[in-house]
Amino acid sequence: MTLVARHGALTDIGLHRKTNEDTFVVRPPLYAVCDGMGGANAGEVASELAAETLAAEVARGTPLHAAAEAANAAVFQRAHENLEQTGMGTTLTAFVLEGRTARFAHIGDSRAYLLRDGELRQVSDDHSLVGEMVRDGRLTEEEAAVHPHRSILSRALGTEPQARIDEFVEDLLPGDVLLLCSDGLSGPVSADDIRVALTRSDPQQAAERLILEARRQGGPDNITAVVVRIDEGPHGAGEEETTLVRPADPEAAEVTGELPFVVVADDDADAAPELDAADALAALRAEQDGEAPDPATEAVRRRKRSVRRLGIVAAILALLAAALAAGAFYLSTVFFIGVDDGALTIYSGVPGKIGPVPLHAVYRRSVVTYDSLSPSARTLVDEQQLRDREDALDLSKLLGMWP
Repeated sequence: MTLVARHGALTDIGLHRKTNEDTFVVRPPLYAVCDGMGGANAGEVASELAAETLAAEVARGTPLHAAAEAANAAVFQRAHENLEQTGMGTTLTAFVLEGRTARFAHIGDSRAYLLRDGELRQVSDDHSLVGEMVRDGRLTEEEAAVHPHRSILSRALGTEPQARIDEFVEDLLPGDVLLLCSDGLSGPVSADDIRVALTRSDPQQAAERLILEARRQGGPDNITAVVVRIDEGPHGAGEEETTLVRPADPEAAEVTGELPFVVVADDDADAAPELDAADALAALRAEQDGEAPDPATEAVRRRKRSVRRLGIVAAILALLAAALAAGAFYLSTVFFIGVDDGALTIYSGVPGKIGPVPLHAVYRRSVVTYDSLSPSARTLVDEQQLRDREDALDLSKLLGMWP
């Protein structure tokens, strides 16, 4: 019997946080969720560094548990070298598909669930103060859910030179659904609601439904869901087949604004012709849709882009004549896609500096590298065109910045 895997993934800032410190990895056969902790945005640094290190090590062939230990060392070393990031850390819940099994590495209070035959089971243990108290019989599950210290971790990645990382294996059957999530989902959303969402046949729709439910329950923290559905494949199929599904729930797309897409790199990059930004975007959309762009539609899109660019330029000129406060406000409303240390990044502001002072700041950094893009996609990044937030997020999806 051959098993195939289909996945969906989504992250959301929630309703009460200023930044999203969650990071997820969807690089089959590896799937992971990291939930960072630490002041001054150190949690975001910890989760991204852990995710990047884990993915790189697994890609080299490092066993999952050893890769998680390498991620721990990387986060601890970064915190040791930077005073502002001292004490930062992250949860890590990950698995690698190995034939008919899933091999897990886990530390912290992010969770792994398995849905089988309509029954939901948490397969990871919470490494938190209340989690330990529940296992010791000092608290019930209901009491733990509302305990004032439920967010205090007893174990985390990167806070010590060596971490105690759980390792376990789950055998898989056709119809199984695996969920990795941060506590921003497992906290406010009941187990029954999680179970119902995971019964959807489309894993992307299941992830979207879980995010929406967490927001409906108040969205107190960052929310991340990675859903992997295991099915029986056709005879002769490979042991693993993965597909990212475009969101089918318009409500979810409107609420979160953060949806994963994939751009396939061009194997014949050297032979690709030079493209301007408009043609590159049209080519990229054609690659996504699998069809040639309609000339009339593209003409309308180009006119809209021209109007948008003119509006942005006019706004910049007006704001340059205004007070410094007004200028700072404007810079927080325009965005562009660039590269930071080789990784694709959304910047808030405009390219360039005034003396030593940059006119932009990192809004969100992806783990996807510039070198992995197709020539048409690289052209879009090289242009560094100013965009509003919605347009910048739309382009980031097309570039596959959230794998």
